[in-house]
Parts: sequence; structure tokens; C-alpha cells
Amino acid sequence: MELHVDNYQWHEFFSEVKTHNIGVVIAIWSPIVLVYFMDAQIWYAIFSTLFGGIRGAFSHLGEIRTLGMLRSRFESVPRAFCRRLVPSPNQHNRKRHLDEATERKNIASFSLVWNKFIHSMRMQDLISDRDRDLLLVPSSSSDVSVVQWPPFLLASKIPIALDMAKDFKKKDDAGLFKKIKTDDYMHSAVIECYETLRDILYNLLDDDADRLIVKEICYEVDMSIHQRRFLTDFRMSGLPALSNRLEKFLGILLSNVEDVDTFRSQIINVLQDIMEIITQDVMVNGSGIIARAHRHHEGDQKKEQRFEKINIDLIQMKTWREKIIRLYLLLTVKESAINVPPNLEARRRITFFANSLFMNMPSAPKVRDMLSFRSVVENIKLLKYHCLLIVVKIEILSCFILFP
Repeated sequence: MELHVDNYQWHEFFSEVKTHNIGVVIAIWSPIVLVYFMDAQIWYAIFSTLFGGIRGAFSHLGEIRTLGMLRSRFESVPRAFCRRLVPSPNQHNRKRHLDEATERKNIASFSLVWNKFIHSMRMQDLISDRDRDLLLVPSSSSDVSVVQWPPFLLASKIPIALDMAKDFKKKDDAGLFKKIKTDDYMHSAVIECYETLRDILYNLLDDDADRLIVKEICYEVDMSIHQRRFLTDFRMSGLPALSNRLEKFLGILLSNVEDVDTFRSQIINVLQDIMEIITQDVMVNGSGIIARAHRHHEGDQKKEQRFEKINIDLIQMKTWREKIIRLYLLLTVKESAINVPPNLEARRRITFFANSLFMNMPSAPKVRDMLSFRSVVENIKLLKYHCLLIVVKIEILSCFILFP
């Protein structure tokens, strides 16, 4: 180590070159350049991660990553769909407060695309018939007074509400209604079930006296709620038996018709049981409604022969069958539908579809402002013609250059 070298010379890879030695330069600087590129790659990875994360957050990428997040934010999905893909007459009022009428209109527009998307997954056998029915948004959203959400959001809400009403010991209507209204989905499910069942019974019955009884029962329900005496006029202990008979009634309506007479008799028997439970077990003064119906129709049949004239052709209509299926799901699905659909590919498609609606994208123009397909075709033909002229000119110039 104490030996000093006075004159040290680099080993020359190319000894014959007198001006410079390129091999020494490469040997010295190549590791430095490689380390520089390695550092640049590391810093680029860090920068791209930070910048991409910030840019993605502002662009709303990954807004909905799981079905749980979709369930919690499904109310905003129709709004985002109409804001992104439906042209608005006034672009400045897109972010205004949405009232119930506007929300129902948004859901009606959104249901057309959403239902088509769900049906396409069923055609590809990614979901079952039950999953499809749970995911569909009803197109006839104006038939009830509340917004109709997909059944997978309302699953188990009706059984929970029935248990709450059955176990409620107080006689104060406000306490029971407050517990139900704390969950918006439960409140919507209860009102929708009541109004849908009322419409099904009223349109299924083919006798005016039977319709009058249904109308009187619904009038008593509405007036008791309005006058805050619902728990006084109705017994909540009879609701479980009524729910069981309704499940059987809707199951018969959805079953395949093999023998019309047998099918009709089954419906009549269950329907008579339902009306007896309502007037005798649930309503405190239900017998008075039957008595008033007899007074208005003195020449009609007796009480035990009521509800025998029904219109079974109504069940074959597509819109009414969809209502029956939806009501049946609301009453019978007693577990949470958080795992619907179970197929992983279907889950990925649903989350991707919902997540794409929250991304920043240009506003949808009106159809009359878009270029027609004929104009696009003409522009493409004109572009092809100009490209052909350019190619011909280049060939002519090349001929003059090669053969002057």
C-alpha cells in the first residue's frame, strides 16, 4: 500500500488509435448510464403511481369497486347515467337539486339500458332467472307512489318490517312508522307492496261487489294511517298468517296452468282465505265492511260465495306478470341479497358498468346536433379520394426523380 506509482497508464484496448481510446470511454461511462436509467425508471414508477392515483381520484376511476359499494350508492347511479348519457336541454342546470319527479324520470330512462344489460348477461348464462329478476328495475315505475328500486336492494325488507310490526307493543303509530322510515328502502318496499297488492286484487276480481270490499278495506287503511289510529284499528298479530297466504297466492299465480278449472279453484280458495284473514284477524271492524257490501248488493250471493269471479287472463299479460314476480320476491326473499349475482364475471361486468358512469366524459349532445351517418360516409369517401390523389402525385414525382 505504500508503493507509489508515478506514471500510470490505462490499458489500451485499441492501441493503434493515437487520438482517443473509445473502449475506455465506453467502459467508464456505460455503468453510469445504466445506473442513471435504472434511477430514472424507479423515479418514473414512483411519479406515475402518485400522478396516476391523483388523476384517477379526480377522474372518479374506481368509484365503485365492489357490489357492496354499488348497493350503497345505487341511488346515484340513475342520476349519473342521465347526467352523462342523456342530453339535457339546459347544460347549466345539470347539477341542480333533483326532485322526486325528476328522479323517477331518470330511473325510467336508466331502466331501459340497465334491464337490457341484465338480460344480455342472462342470455350468456352468467346469471340465473332468479338473479335476473332480483336485478331488474321495473319499467312501469309510475304505477306506485314511491320509487321502485331493484329487488336485490329491497331483499328481506318486508319480512323485517313484518317482524317489527308484530313485536311492536305500543299503540302509537308514530313510533312504528318512524322505525320503518329510518330505512328508505324498507319504507319504499312497504308502500310498494301495499299498492301493488291492491292493484292486483282489484283488477283480478271481476265482480263489482268484490271490488267494493277491496276498495273499502283500502279506504280504512288509508284513513287509519292519516288519522294516526292504524295500530288501534288493525291487529299486527295477524300479519304473519296473512303474509303466508299471500306467498301461496302469488306462487299459484306464477305457476304453470295445466288445468284451467283447477287453477281457478286454487286461486279462489286462497283468495277467500286472504280476505277472511284481513277482515276477521287483522281488521278490528272488518265485519262491518262485509255488511255494508251486502247492503249495497242485497240481491247478490252470500258472503261465503264471494270472490269467485276472477279474471285469470290478467295473469298472462307481461306487465302484470312482472308485477306479480316482483311482489313475490319482496315477500319471500328473507335473506340479504348481497351475494347476488354469485358469478364473478357478472359481478365484474356490473361494477365496470356502474363505475364507467362516474368517470369524467363529454356531455351527450342532442341527436339533431349529431352528424348523420350519410354525412360520415360521404366524408370518408372524400378522404379516400384525397388520399388516392396524394398517392398518384407521389408516384408521378418519383418517376420524374428517377427518370429526369
